[in-house]
Amino acid sequence: MMNSMIMENGVTFKTLEKNIFSWVCEIGRQFTTEFLERYDRMLMEERDKKKYRHKGYRQTTIKTVYGEVTYRRAVCEVTQEDGSRHFVYLLDETLQLDHVGLISTNMAELLVKGVTELSYRECAAKVSEMTGQTISAMGVWNVIQSLGEKVCEEEAQLVEEHKKGHIQGKREVPVLFEEADGVYVRLQGKDRESSRQDKAEIKVGIAYDGWKKTGKERYILSDKVVVAGFARAKEFHEYREAAIAETYNLEEVCERILNADGASWIKKVKDKSTCFQLEPFHRNKAVRERVHNLKAVKDIMELLDGEKIEELFEYLELYRNSLSEEGEIEDVEELIRYYRNNKEGLLPYQSQGLELPKHPEGLEYRNMGTMENHVWSVIARRMKHNHTSWSRRGGNHLAKILAKKCSRKLYEVTEKRKHPAFEEEKVEEIYGEILMSSKTPKKDGKGYAYPVLGHLVGLEGKVRGDRRKLLAMAGC
Repeated sequence: MMNSMIMENGVTFKTLEKNIFSWVCEIGRQFTTEFLERYDRMLMEERDKKKYRHKGYRQTTIKTVYGEVTYRRAVCEVTQEDGSRHFVYLLDETLQLDHVGLISTNMAELLVKGVTELSYRECAAKVSEMTGQTISAMGVWNVIQSLGEKVCEEEAQLVEEHKKGHIQGKREVPVLFEEADGVYVRLQGKDRESSRQDKAEIKVGIAYDGWKKTGKERYILSDKVVVAGFARAKEFHEYREAAIAETYNLEEVCERILNADGASWIKKVKDKSTCFQLEPFHRNKAVRERVHNLKAVKDIMELLDGEKIEELFEYLELYRNSLSEEGEIEDVEELIRYYRNNKEGLLPYQSQGLELPKHPEGLEYRNMGTMENHVWSVIARRMKHNHTSWSRRGGNHLAKILAKKCSRKLYEVTEKRKHPAFEEEKVEEIYGEILMSSKTPKKDGKGYAYPVLGHLVGLEGKVRGDRRKLLAMAGC
């Protein structure tokens, strides 16, 4: 029956689905307009009329997941104690959309999640396809920059509060594991010209308190904190410390262990009391890149695995002296310098004589070395490949959003805390008013015509095009 009806009217189910979705979105937009305007009237009736002087109405539009909602809200004049005056919108203050702009939180969340996986253009196309809202790639970019700026401001505030000693996390652990590394991404025109370099480094840092077993030979990092961004060593260290302190009570930490590749900026941010371990991936990679004899590579790796550090340097000196080609000699000397600069970290932290406290129940202490995987999953997968290039500002904003995602705090990008914007009793009252108005029958000449949803229904107006087809299918 349905198939024949669809075929007779020349409408596929795909088209029917799209038409109904569009229709429902239209009703949703009209319902939201009605709700917001009624709520605004409530706020105006309950306001302090001596403080807030009614100065008329202004129209605005908010982007939602079901399209753009246009509504009118009252503007009030407020006189301060010093005699200065400014204008406020009570409804806008209630919605608390100042951190995103006139975009709903749900819409902002969709865009943020989208750009962590897709390009701005792909994200715009996908969101436009799956929602009732049409948005351009530049529109997505503008939203992300606005949110990224907000994240940067919050980071700066966190650093200042940490410097004052006001930040102390609730999680108390005896050992804190930390890792740091950097990844180079391409710069765009102006930033490339001003810095006179094609690439710039995004610094990445993580901290966690151990490993949780989730299955046979499967582990995850516990209570992971991830930070990232374009920054100088000092700035990065200050925010990294503040972000860690926000989660962990550092006064209760007995030992901090840092796993890194030995870069100069990492050494600058390392605390003197922190145990340093050279990242195993970079330690082994340096051997394979600088030593061209396969037997020598094998011998060096055996000395490293056997933790025979003094014998290792003796072997490298003898090997260098046995070479005749200048290029090979320079490579080995570079390896020797790299190892000497990081001699303290050539041994894994378990072999450095540390007396680690017993790990908390449910956690384990394992070999460190997850940084390369995090560099890939946090930054490189989204920002380094596919011929992408970035401005320092735009790249910094996206890097911080990606770090929030890896920390499982992506919600903080759009809303720091989930707070109710509307009073429940008022919401129920307005719902009741709108639903009561929807039960009023519409009369057309004599008798009952059809039920309508007040002035919200999409059936009003001229019947044409897709609306005519839908009504025909419904038997109207």
